[in-house]
Amino acid sequence: MDVLIITWNFPPKQGGIESLIAGLADGLKKNHCGFVITSFARLADGKELVFRPCCPGLLIFFLYSLYRGAILLARNPEIQVIFGGSALVLPVVVLLAKLFRRRIVVNVHGLDLAYPSVLYRVCWLRWLRHCDRVVANSSYTASLAEGLNPRKDAVQTIPPGIHWDSFASPVADEKKKDMGLEGRKILLFVGRFARRKGLSEFLQRSFVEIITKVPDAYFLIVGGNPSDSLTHRDDLASEIRRVVRDMGFEDHVRMLGRLADTELVKVYQISDLMVLPTLSMKGDVEGFGIAILEAAAAGKPTVATHVGGIPDAIEDGKSGILVNPERYDLVSQTVVKLLQDDQVRLALGKYAQKRARESFGWDIVIGRYEELLKSLGHWVN
Repeated sequence: MDVLIITWNFPPKQGGIESLIAGLADGLKKNHCGFVITSFARLADGKELVFRPCCPGLLIFFLYSLYRGAILLARNPEIQVIFGGSALVLPVVVLLAKLFRRRIVVNVHGLDLAYPSVLYRVCWLRWLRHCDRVVANSSYTASLAEGLNPRKDAVQTIPPGIHWDSFASPVADEKKKDMGLEGRKILLFVGRFARRKGLSEFLQRSFVEIITKVPDAYFLIVGGNPSDSLTHRDDLASEIRRVVRDMGFEDHVRMLGRLADTELVKVYQISDLMVLPTLSMKGDVEGFGIAILEAAAAGKPTVATHVGGIPDAIEDGKSGILVNPERYDLVSQTVVKLLQDDQVRLALGKYAQKRARESFGWDIVIGRYEELLKSLGHWVN
């Protein structure tokens, strides 16, 4: 059986959705021939069976997806299932599936269901009821999907996967030395700079107390403005730099920008604790938090807020600590306690790594997708 994936989000773009869809495409290729239709990219790697329009733009992507999808489906009757990478591509996926009588599976991630636009809800999300399966990345995202009246029992929760072994290599001590961070307790944030991430608020309202009580604490920030995002346009990188300067944190904070995978792994390895101070915001949600799994795979626990799908990524009190959003006093207290208590922090990290390996490895996650395909009945042979 062949599958067709239609997705706006795909490498070389970076982000949680991109990682999920790329991992899904690679995993399904082990047992199925897989085609991918995705958006324009200047630095695309030219992978076989990955099709892109020749110029950028959302409308161009939609038109190209209809054109290329129709050709692929007409020429390849073995394609029995069309995957949508997010709710954004629902109209294209449903139209092609209805025209060529194929089954529909769509992945949803949180923001693509919560985006606060009446036009979007009317013109896009209404198509959700035509999907045979809706795969949510967390129980929270699943609850959002169920509220949009899909087919009965169509919604299924399958978390993102992770190549955990790439994060579990020995600690790169030379990296810490090269960065001049020997003897420092390292906090880490990894992600795109969306407003909901709460970075500026964390720096202003929690980090002061943290460095007061743990003077050798150092905060590494990995990521940048989401230039490819359709929803996030704020220049938060400049805002964060301004906060660091105004608060006098130059000796305690370093912004590393976006990193190549090999360098990112080393940064996870030299860190002591991940922090994700996500805010509860109307119309913008944290669907899961893939960086939490990456930190866990490197043996690092996370302190995060109890928002959106984050509780699916953290087993509270075992693989990390969850606090209520905007309780900056509790964030500070929790971070300080873990930085000062190596035994507790290392125990949390050890459990987090075991959980990442046993529950979120891509081989396990792809196995759940294979079961989903089998559940589609006589269409999958």
